[in-house]
Amino acid sequence: MTTGREPRFGNRLCSVVSKVNGEDLAGYAIPFEHRLLVEVAPPWEGDVGASRYYPEGLWDALMAAWRRGSPVGMTAILPDPEYSFTGWTRLVYLRRPRGPFAAYKKTEYLLPDGYLVPAVEALFDAPGGPSRFEEYRRDTRGVRDVVVCTHGSHDACCGKFGYPIYEKLRREYAEPDKLRVWRASHLGGHRFAPTLVDYPESRYWGRLEPWAIEGLASRNVPASELRRFYVGWSGLESRLEQIAEGEILAREGWQWTDYSKEGRVLSVDEGEHRAEVSIEYASPDGTISGSYAATVEENNSVMTLLDSGSEPLQEARQYRVGRLKNTLRTG
Repeated sequence: MTTGREPRFGNRLCSVVSKVNGEDLAGYAIPFEHRLLVEVAPPWEGDVGASRYYPEGLWDALMAAWRRGSPVGMTAILPDPEYSFTGWTRLVYLRRPRGPFAAYKKTEYLLPDGYLVPAVEALFDAPGGPSRFEEYRRDTRGVRDVVVCTHGSHDACCGKFGYPIYEKLRREYAEPDKLRVWRASHLGGHRFAPTLVDYPESRYWGRLEPWAIEGLASRNVPASELRRFYVGWSGLESRLEQIAEGEILAREGWQWTDYSKEGRVLSVDEGEHRAEVSIEYASPDGTISGSYAATVEENNSVMTLLDSGSEPLQEARQYRVGRLKNTLRTG
């Protein structure tokens, strides 16, 4: 059954249409193996790669990495008056560890102008490797980087709804040695704006409301209270796994974010109406481990708008977790 009718909005903001029609945002985090956060000065075009100050040669370096078998994505971050320095470019490299994990491995460099592209090439098997740039490496492994999409030239929702959330986070919760807050280019899923990603865990959040910001930044409220804002975790490949993991996070609380995890879709019917999902987990010290089994099933569908403007509405399937069982291991 399809629910929801096309609302009558003159400017057709996709995030407004999606929210009014009741589209669930769970399961749309973007999985990745390699991602770069790169400072790029404004102004930004709708395609940030076409922007005036996009580093020359960076696109070619990214494509070369793909050809070598390292699929890498790039997000632009706006230089910050407190974190950034004239004549230098920040490069944050996030890499998926092998096997179960809780957060992406983060390596950060603060590079003199002109060194960015050679450093990117070195990260992906160029002669000499990244050791050539070791003197520019910065130890920020204990620092969270929250990137908020404010890329209004890509979609109006990102600027209209993203900037106020960025500004509140940046003004009230940023601490350079604990939590940095950045304005970011397109993160995907702008119909869920305002959106952000919390690195190095790489958890996506959307439709954030001002009251939820403190709980997200400080994690001083139960995770279950923020469930409706949670998009998913990049460490899981499929939407079905991400939907199940969101229910587990709400049940287990914030301690779940420290557990190493690995997901599998055990079975799915031909039309992807119903699936059996497994999430294996272990606490950091190994004293707690087990497996969650979840049944994820299609509930209904709603109409949504993928981009702001006049495009026709699209049907979006909605899912729910019908069964969630935890099996603890002993010994």
